[in-house]
Amino acid sequence: MERSGTILANIGNTPLVRLQRVAETPGVEIYLKCEFMNPGGSIKDRMALCMIEEAERRGDLKAGGTIVDQSTGNTGPALAFVGGVLGYNVQIFLPADLGSPYNSSDRSRIAALYGATVTRVNALPTAEARSEIATHVAEGGSAVADPNVIERAAAFVAIRMQHAHEQAERNQTFWWANQLCNTDNTKAHREHTGPEILEQMDGRIDAWVASVGTGGTLLGVGQALQERHPDLEVVGVLPTDDQRLEWVRSRTVHRVLEELGLPGMRFVIEDLVDSGLMTDEVTVKNADARAMANRLCAEEGIYCGMSSGANVHAAIELATTMKRGSRIVTVAVDRRDRYFAESPDEHYVV
Repeated sequence: MERSGTILANIGNTPLVRLQRVAETPGVEIYLKCEFMNPGGSIKDRMALCMIEEAERRGDLKAGGTIVDQSTGNTGPALAFVGGVLGYNVQIFLPADLGSPYNSSDRSRIAALYGATVTRVNALPTAEARSEIATHVAEGGSAVADPNVIERAAAFVAIRMQHAHEQAERNQTFWWANQLCNTDNTKAHREHTGPEILEQMDGRIDAWVASVGTGGTLLGVGQALQERHPDLEVVGVLPTDDQRLEWVRSRTVHRVLEELGLPGMRFVIEDLVDSGLMTDEVTVKNADARAMANRLCAEEGIYCGMSSGANVHAAIELATTMKRGSRIVTVAVDRRDRYFAESPDEHYVV
């Protein structure tokens, strides 16, 4: 299908603006890439389009096929948006809850309006399976202080991956996008988002700050920027209650996947960790992410969500450690209205 005549031609080339009122460190400039201005409403539009186009090129996804994946946030609506325009069926598995104020209702509605079938699933396996998984974790000698917490975080993801994998195994016309392990996720940002930032910044940039998420945005953009600036600071941002780096480093997630009968696979976050790209990783509290998202809306006119607030909060903290004349770039990944169901306790989740 020809993309140039559709809304998909407007993915990318988003504005980059210098923050004025919330950036409080004199002499250090903070710039924000406004990815919520992609037509589907989030940075995940880029990833969805790249993954789908590459799957088509390889022959993994054919006309009349169905795209399936799991998501906690923006990937579900993005796959529904891009897949729907291209004529594919889309099935998305979202968690029913995460044991927090997280509420996927808004993101579920968006994906459904784009034509996807959305199923909200329990985030944990059965009690029996959880017991077996915990045993595997203990036998693995994890160095993590609380392996049960790490096991729970890994299981939140793995059980939804199992649902998507089973759908693809049952029907050969299904393609599992598998955002967490699909290297085209990284490619979208290495070949497009990163070069856009370099052009918009006239090549002058000292630090890149972004939520870890799937790893694709932080890694892909970071790779593109570091080619020009080998000494670039790269800061990965995480919620205080998110254990994704630890469930990869401890290999807990692989033991969970094995227990659930899924094949071995490599996560994009593993590429990120092994690359040595991150110069620092910081955690941001929900309240701080929410407060900064509120300020960005009220003071800068930037109508963005919780991870965007967290990114800017981390960038401002980083600015206090950098020399005068430094330039930091971070990203506003989505729109605030994707979190209305959680108001007034919107949750920073990636």
